[in-house]
Amino acid sequence: MNVLLFPANLDSKHQQTYCPTTWLEVRIWVEYKNIFAKFIFMKSTKEALLISGLIITVIFLTSSCGSNSENQTSIATSEGIELIAIDKIKPSKLSDVVDNITYTALKNHPNHRAYRIDKVLIEDGLIYIFDYYSGRSLSVYDLKGNFQFAITKPGEGPDQYLEVQDFLIDKGKIEVLDARGRLIFYNENGIFEKSEKLPFVAQAFTKVEGNYLFQTGKIPNELGENGKPCEVVQYNLETKKTDCWLEINNGKNPHSFKERNILKNIGGITYYSTFFNDTIYQKQGDRFTPGFIMNFSSNTLPDDTFDPKKSNRDLIGTLNDNKDKAYHTPNLQGNTDLLLTEFRNNGIYRLIYDTKNELKTVLKTTSENNVDGGLPLYWSHTVSNRDIIMIIDSDYVLERASKLKEEKSQFNEKEQAFLDFASNLSIEDPLVMIAYHLK
Repeated sequence: MNVLLFPANLDSKHQQTYCPTTWLEVRIWVEYKNIFAKFIFMKSTKEALLISGLIITVIFLTSSCGSNSENQTSIATSEGIELIAIDKIKPSKLSDVVDNITYTALKNHPNHRAYRIDKVLIEDGLIYIFDYYSGRSLSVYDLKGNFQFAITKPGEGPDQYLEVQDFLIDKGKIEVLDARGRLIFYNENGIFEKSEKLPFVAQAFTKVEGNYLFQTGKIPNELGENGKPCEVVQYNLETKKTDCWLEINNGKNPHSFKERNILKNIGGITYYSTFFNDTIYQKQGDRFTPGFIMNFSSNTLPDDTFDPKKSNRDLIGTLNDNKDKAYHTPNLQGNTDLLLTEFRNNGIYRLIYDTKNELKTVLKTTSENNVDGGLPLYWSHTVSNRDIIMIIDSDYVLERASKLKEEKSQFNEKEQAFLDFASNLSIEDPLVMIAYHLK
């Protein structure tokens, strides 16, 4: 087993849990539960290790740099960091996890179809659905599916967004992060209020105790200590003060445009992760510390994947040549009892961690729907209580219902309920909200 050593008192702003490009490897063999472990130190921690009296926390890890794991699905370290052995969790059938599926038609939007759903929030009895790229529109419905209003403001005016990166809801008001490094504020009815220019551009954001946290998208900046580049920065709109909470580790990411739901408040905890980083950080005080580390064992990307000499084109080529390899592609969702994310491994898989009951489940996103014969759980757009919510174009529901009737002539109660719902859809129901209820 490979083991990674973190200095226990090292500020996580300076920790690196990405696959580094150069390593100082020190073989120290110890016995832990009769298992011999191999310790790997990163050069970036060398200076910190020289500090007198420094306590070192041993984290049993297999990251995307490759290693082996125990016959356990997770190990908790003394620092409260949980290592999740993904390779030890056998993918489940949908019916092993979900016991019921309900459908709600989202009605009467004049022109919105689900070309692409980038982010969904359910706040105070309203459903907020943002299509960042295709429609570049935010659509709002109540929980019964009745259309309330929409914000469709692509452009370069003061009340417009050139390209949406993220959005949030704060006390009913809507805040949109524009790719130009601006925050645009709309009231609870979608009416423009103001915009604020940021001193940096950002890809994702959230709000914690009145302050904003922004993910800079790994764009070179000098927001960190002594002008170092910063990956997650706290910013106060009134005082204009910035504070780096996590320095940039691995700057390469050719898929940044696909990263959504990477910085989120979930169940009172602020989580952060990014593509290729097997660590899910969580906010602790005024810093981020590793909360979960996903262990993909030996089925990982080649060691030279993140060689700084490689271009983004070379990196994309490596990914295309290694589609059977595993790496984290976070889509963080959840609540006080659940934490969800995703990873690639010759397909897209979803990790569902029931933290309350300490149960971990892996589902392939294309896994057959053997609950009611409807659509697979392709996307997890948000979580409400124990329901995983997927928003999808009604055309897909109608197509699946047609195929189900071709596949069989007799239907059980749940299958018939799905077919009945589909038969009642109209052209005025462009979207469907599907709730997959977890057992």
